[in-house]
Amino acid sequence: MQAAHPSFTHDRLGCRSGSGLARHLAVLLAPLLVLLASQISGCTNSSIAAARSEIALGRYAAAHQMFVQASANPKLSPREQREVADGLCLTEYKIGAPQYSLSRQYQACAAAVDQPGSASRPIFDQLTTAERAQYSQQAAAAIRDRDFVEAEDAIARYKSLPDADPRLLSVWSRQLWVAVDHDDSRTNTHSRALAMAISHLTRQYPRVNAMSVSAFRQWIKDNMTISGTPLVSDVKIGKRSVDLWIPDNHVALAQFNLDRFARVNNALVARCRCDARTNIAMQGSGLPAYLVRLDPATRQSEILILAQP
Repeated sequence: MQAAHPSFTHDRLGCRSGSGLARHLAVLLAPLLVLLASQISGCTNSSIAAARSEIALGRYAAAHQMFVQASANPKLSPREQREVADGLCLTEYKIGAPQYSLSRQYQACAAAVDQPGSASRPIFDQLTTAERAQYSQQAAAAIRDRDFVEAEDAIARYKSLPDADPRLLSVWSRQLWVAVDHDDSRTNTHSRALAMAISHLTRQYPRVNAMSVSAFRQWIKDNMTISGTPLVSDVKIGKRSVDLWIPDNHVALAQFNLDRFARVNNALVARCRCDARTNIAMQGSGLPAYLVRLDPATRQSEILILAQP
């Protein structure tokens, strides 16, 4: 009687077919995969070592490319991450503009100093000083040229830097408000159209004139509240103007409810029976955000966007 054959076959390597072959190959390949992984890691370490050599030779562009290549490896150790970040900071600082702008250098070094044990602090401090000087010059020039958007952008960038001078921020804020007031001056405040617009709003808001200052302030706060959230943090009422401050975390909400600011100015015009205006500033900086004034042509208040917060 012929003996039964096994249900599996053998290939020329003597390995079992099917799932058995896959398991056998996995066992054979495991040491090779470990070797490849170590070689990949070695390449990364080699890139960092080669970058160091290029820096020693003063070839910062080549070193920068190697640091960029090394940074793409997600398996860098903390020490390697720190060395790569410091290397990017140093090489971009050494190469400089126009290839790497001052802002780009600052960002690279800011990322480096976030790493524990970073050696980039001296370069970062130099760049911070240079950034402050640059934005100070830009802010002063923009205020002089009545470019309010450019001025506020430069001031915001200056404010974000370490050790920003609060006294200088205060000076810029006052200068901006003076410039806005100068640009908003009317050539003929007693024109017939303006008088008719004031009369129209006085009839539209008949009750505000009889309100006390505290009652009118509460009316403004009520009108500047959206679903229980106040749009403004403070209200200052003058004879011909109202000053409002927007909390920094409510900027987006204010942008979607600008009609509320126009309504407040309409009521102020009716209350003082004058060409009133509403000044709206950012709470954190005191910088102008919006100006609301009466438009004689439409007989309603219009909102001037002084900057994009």
